[in-house]
Amino acid sequence: MGIYFYIFIFLIGLTVGSFFNVVIFRFKGSGTLKKVPDPLWRGRSKCLNCGSVIRWFDLIPVFSYFVLKRRCRKCKIRLSLLYPIVEAATATALLLLFLNNPTVSYLTVASAFIVALLILIIFLDVRYLIIPDKILILLAVAIVLRLNLNTTINITDFYRLFTVSLSNSLIFALGLTAFFGILYIVSKGRWLGLGDIKLIFLMGFLLGYPMGYLAVVAAVWLAAIFSVILIIQKKATAKTEIPFGSFLSIATIIFIIFNNELQKIATYFQ
Repeated sequence: MGIYFYIFIFLIGLTVGSFFNVVIFRFKGSGTLKKVPDPLWRGRSKCLNCGSVIRWFDLIPVFSYFVLKRRCRKCKIRLSLLYPIVEAATATALLLLFLNNPTVSYLTVASAFIVALLILIIFLDVRYLIIPDKILILLAVAIVLRLNLNTTINITDFYRLFTVSLSNSLIFALGLTAFFGILYIVSKGRWLGLGDIKLIFLMGFLLGYPMGYLAVVAAVWLAAIFSVILIIQKKATAKTEIPFGSFLSIATIIFIIFNNELQKIATYFQ
């Protein structure tokens, strides 16, 4: 693929990230806003402080944030740094995915959709400590489609081929979920949330063994290191909630993008 294709993918990623900002900041349940945000499907983008409509030239991903010097053009309130971070993270993740998978196929597109949904989960969990079921359902559908894209299924043999191709991943996912489900019950939800359990199931189902196992272990270590750093900096205590779903999503994205490289490591666990 040529350079213009990758520039196009990066711009698409910025646009998708900009849309994710709409989803994140209009998410139902945000109690920090002075004004109730419009439903996702209705209304133009507005300042969440003064309610003024944001013009198109102030909606250019990343660029507008810095041109406006991180403030609303009208009321001058400081804008969240999350805006450019979400846009840049989405664009970078999609670019890395296509760079590492130069042959564009339906499988690559399905992987890109999964990665995009995981990016959204990362920032929703960071901001609200919530993983919405609607997004998890979308993710589940995308995962099932991705796992079957390389399988030619005859209508008469659909059930047989479908169950055979997914049975191993499903068994592993259930086992992985059962372990963390026990931790959830024992801790009464203090160590991880129900949304995390659902996400772990989808991780195991998507990646299978041993990749799913390694991804969860990586997420646990990332969360532990992050927590220790916060505690050392006295920005958190041992009882502070952390967005574990975000670390699960980050690990899954890494294992999707660098699947070929990590498969070599995974062979030692087979």
